[in-house]
Amino acid sequence: MYLGDIVKLETPIFVTFAAILTWSLLSVSGRVILLKYSLAPATFVFIQMLSGGMALVLLSPKRIKTIGLMPLTQYHTWAFGGFRVVAASFYAGALIYLSAANLSFMGASNVTMSVLYVWFVLNRKPTLRELPGHIIIVIMWVLLALQFDGQFNNPGIWLLLVSQFIITIAITLGETHPLNQSNNSGDTFYLTGMVLVASAAILLSLSYIASRFESQLPSDFYPTIRAHVAGFILEDLLNPAAWLLGIITGVSFRAAAIYYSLRAVKLTSSEFYLGSMAFMPFTNMALEDIAMRFGFLPTVKLEFYQILFGSIICAASLYIIYCKRAKR
Repeated sequence: MYLGDIVKLETPIFVTFAAILTWSLLSVSGRVILLKYSLAPATFVFIQMLSGGMALVLLSPKRIKTIGLMPLTQYHTWAFGGFRVVAASFYAGALIYLSAANLSFMGASNVTMSVLYVWFVLNRKPTLRELPGHIIIVIMWVLLALQFDGQFNNPGIWLLLVSQFIITIAITLGETHPLNQSNNSGDTFYLTGMVLVASAAILLSLSYIASRFESQLPSDFYPTIRAHVAGFILEDLLNPAAWLLGIITGVSFRAAAIYYSLRAVKLTSSEFYLGSMAFMPFTNMALEDIAMRFGFLPTVKLEFYQILFGSIICAASLYIIYCKRAKR
């Protein structure tokens, strides 16, 4: 199959579902690897970003000559990468308090936050037809939060909200990136590589800052905050397993996830892309079920009401993006 044939396959629906699937594959495979080999999460992600980014750049010799280092001189590249890294850290912090499936269900509400954000920032006003979907999302989100230990005092809820807000900014930056304005998939391919390299550099810098900061904290400082700061520190960098598995998953799943995310927001919109992530809890659950059946993950069962409220949030998100597609 030639590149032109591949580009023809890149319809808005195709790239959106490819993004959902690759993010799910990245999440579940990463969880399996981190649990099995006890790798430092920040180190594993750093290797994924660096290897995935370098692979995409080296596979684009034509763009190296024509575009060169231009993406690294643009604000959008560094901001997109930086917000992605910080959002991931808050999401990882939320995983301490909530399961991955529950986070995915609550994360499906991000379409409401994204609609509000692009309304104020990009002046894309939502329609009245969408309003019932947003109301249902807010109600179900509250009911789902009440199912958790500590309810609204659970730190995982607030860590997730911060992560969602930051990722909304990042996705909007990806949509408006100067090199993501043409319909040239080769440019997006190269841009993805540069974004990942920039993200790896940001994570490396944050690791140094976090290690210096943590060393100055009193021994009795808030354990939760200390653990969050320590999460940025790159440890065990010479672990061969971390490099081997990080390169494999970085070149495949992480590179593909960022690429298809950038293509999706270009061919659709930030709101449509984030709303479509409502499918992700179900792809996550399907992949995790396979992993549990083969003994790669411990068996975990969700409560009925958690699945019910989460599924309604997902359905409301899909209703909203249906309204947006109908408006087009």
